[in-house]
Amino acid sequence: MPVRIVVAHGYLASPEKHWFPWLVEQFDPGVVRVPALPSPKHPRPGPWVNTLRDAVRPVDDDTILVAHSLGSITTLRLLEALPRPWTLRGLVIVSGFAQPLPNLPQLDAFTAEPVNFAAIAQSTRSIHVFGSDNDTTVAPPITAALANELGAPLTILPGGGHFVERQGCRSIPELLPVLHDMVAGG
Repeated sequence: MPVRIVVAHGYLASPEKHWFPWLVEQFDPGVVRVPALPSPKHPRPGPWVNTLRDAVRPVDDDTILVAHSLGSITTLRLLEALPRPWTLRGLVIVSGFAQPLPNLPQLDAFTAEPVNFAAIAQSTRSIHVFGSDNDTTVAPPITAALANELGAPLTILPGGGHFVERQGCRSIPELLPVLHDMVAGG
């Protein structure tokens, strides 16, 4: 089975926004899928996890998940809820978080319970986290804490902000070498 890449977008986002269309164009047709998560202006954990689960199914060694912002905690919730055993080829998180964001209390329902980071890391062959030094939506220490919990390398992209189009982000070229390594099985 060919490798599949499924992208979980974040709060207020859609498959057509930010760097998601660019990422789809970097791979052969059909490799990258960006499902529309329901009610992005008023997200709820259950519907987001269920929609993502339906888009990803099955999670296997031919699957790579990419998550941005609220999509990161949604992806982690999906993975920890899966019946074991499973193996995920790769997980890439951009501006991720797994703790409450002081500036976005409306998203606290996603982070109300602790995440089983160890179980996720144990079943995922490769994990990489990206953040920036000037993200005002998800503070850089919060993304760094997530990388630490997952035991994953953290790449800081100077001046990246929250990696959204209103801040000029329509591509993240630094993702490509990491994703290509994962696709190759590394």
